[in-house]
Amino acid sequence: MMNNDEECLPSGVGGPNGGQSSTSASQYILVSSTHSKRTKRSTGWDLFTIGKDENGQERAYCKKCPNNYLWFRTSVTSNLKRHAEKCSQGLDGEREERKIDDKVAREKFSRVIIRHNLPFLAVEYEELRDYLSYLNQDYKCYTRNTAAVDVVKTWEKEKQKLKSELENIPSRICLTSDCWTASVSGDGYIVLTAHYVDEKWVLHSKILSFCDLLPPHTGDVLASKVHECLKEWGIEKKCSL
Repeated sequence: MMNNDEECLPSGVGGPNGGQSSTSASQYILVSSTHSKRTKRSTGWDLFTIGKDENGQERAYCKKCPNNYLWFRTSVTSNLKRHAEKCSQGLDGEREERKIDDKVAREKFSRVIIRHNLPFLAVEYEELRDYLSYLNQDYKCYTRNTAAVDVVKTWEKEKQKLKSELENIPSRICLTSDCWTASVSGDGYIVLTAHYVDEKWVLHSKILSFCDLLPPHTGDVLASKVHECLKEWGIEKKCSL
């Protein structure tokens, strides 16, 4: 009875009764292993090369980014395909350049000024201009006066959005006010805040007005100032003090 090794060999090769030398058997095994080697047909290999790490283990290295994956000759390539789709640089290794819209860029930076309470002069900072020019050479710098105009435009845009929202809410609007006098100059100020619940039952608090208040600070003067603000926002019939 022949063993498994003898059954794997063709007739006349390497067995005890075979008429061939051991060299012929070795040549057969080499040819057999070469034909059985798997061919890298998956599209996942377009982005990867195989190499060994410091521990001698084979890994698949991405050609476009530092990512790499442990790999065996029996491994599937689905993870390589997923990485190829998500790779930040893509198969061509180049990102498509996008033309800067000056109007959009200025509006976005006006929101940065508002959110972080920056001076209008921030748009003239030399290092900031150098940084923006490095990101995209098409970026056009502008002056503090233009930045001030952009901030006012952004405020007017957001005011119209809030005004439309206040007009369409089904609930009433509650108001709170706060008045104070500056300790040094003696100037008076008033801030008026609206509180309301939207259609999703979410409570909101929005400042409607923040302005100076001339003396005398009597009840009639305060009522007149509040009513003037409500008329400006078109919500005088929805409010309760």
